[in-house]
Amino acid sequence: MGGVGKKLKGKRLKQALMDLSKNKEVVGMNKEHPGFRIFVLGAGFSVPAGLPTAAELYPEVVRRVERLHGKDNRFHWALQDYINYRKRSDGVELSVENIDLEEFMSYLDIEHFLGLEGGDTLSEHGNAAQLFVKRFIGQIIHERTPSKDSLPQEYYEFAERLSLNDIVITLNYDVVLERALDHVGKPYRLFPHRYSKIGDGFNTVDDSRDEVTILKLHGSLDWFSNKSYLHGLDAFKKQGVDGAPNDPIFNNNDKYGHCPLVDGPRNEDDPLLNIYRLKNIDRFYGNYDPPAVPMILSPSHMKIVYANPFLDFWWGWGRAGGMNLGVSIIGFSLPLHDDYLRICLYRMVSNFQGVYWDQPLLDWYKNHVKLVDYRTDEKSKDELLERYRFIDYEKADVYTDGFSKDAVDFIFSQSR
Repeated sequence: MGGVGKKLKGKRLKQALMDLSKNKEVVGMNKEHPGFRIFVLGAGFSVPAGLPTAAELYPEVVRRVERLHGKDNRFHWALQDYINYRKRSDGVELSVENIDLEEFMSYLDIEHFLGLEGGDTLSEHGNAAQLFVKRFIGQIIHERTPSKDSLPQEYYEFAERLSLNDIVITLNYDVVLERALDHVGKPYRLFPHRYSKIGDGFNTVDDSRDEVTILKLHGSLDWFSNKSYLHGLDAFKKQGVDGAPNDPIFNNNDKYGHCPLVDGPRNEDDPLLNIYRLKNIDRFYGNYDPPAVPMILSPSHMKIVYANPFLDFWWGWGRAGGMNLGVSIIGFSLPLHDDYLRICLYRMVSNFQGVYWDQPLLDWYKNHVKLVDYRTDEKSKDELLERYRFIDYEKADVYTDGFSKDAVDFIFSQSR
């Protein structure tokens, strides 16, 4: 899946920096920023737009399941199993009302990943309870997301100030950033590289388009996989059955406007080829009961075991930062259970602050790391700094009033 094409990314970036730096009429200390920055977005980026937190999602999911199916269903059976498990294993007394969604989903992820339910292991997306949760999480987030023309102004300003050479890594399922970019008319792609040629040992990267790169590490509420549909087609063919299996998205007269996530030539085994975006998600999530499961990783402590479809998004990030001009982390408090993200950010920030710090690139010095979060007291501010203790704070600036128009100015201001 890309092979050497991906491994050459660092060399290509360095050459691009060298080529651009030759043009003194275009770039310079008093010119428009050339980009080559990394932005990491957590839930705190989307909260000002009205998006729910994880704590808000759980009771709403329960309410919607009960509204449609009552309390005698596999979702509620799983809740009771989890309550019994915590009581007998940990001595913890829980009720349906006070369950932590991420801990509950971690329990379900282990059960599904190991196939503990045997024949009741329903699909690659999860067992029955997981499917309930994912469908309704997608619906709830969609309903809470403003249209592209109704977002708070700070999102348009953030989108406007992104360079076409910037990379945004987001841990959110929502489409807030995409809608902001659509509103301001800035092009973007949702995958790491576009290729012009697929080779036996390496792929040739297509650099002909300038666009912001967005990598949604945990998936997106408007992404859906066609793997089950393709398996159904194959089964029909083997059985000599004409036609195609029913599918709410891929055999439904293009009702929701599905289109491939990627474009251009790809390796045959590239898992991104199975992911499609829906253009008409208003129509899809307008169903009382969403008819398909979005491609999102469960909000759990075990989500990394399901990361295989998105592994291409992670390739090479342990070596990122050294040749970048900025790193900003917005609204991500780095929970203690997210070790895989801690390792990634540690490597990225260490490279960024440790390489070429005192040497200009494109006539620009690297900016300070920008850390944005919402903290209201000194104790919580100290906790944030402790979680990011691998940051050299002499080369970083911290803003704790949350994401806002002032935060956008802070993020894009030059500290050196």
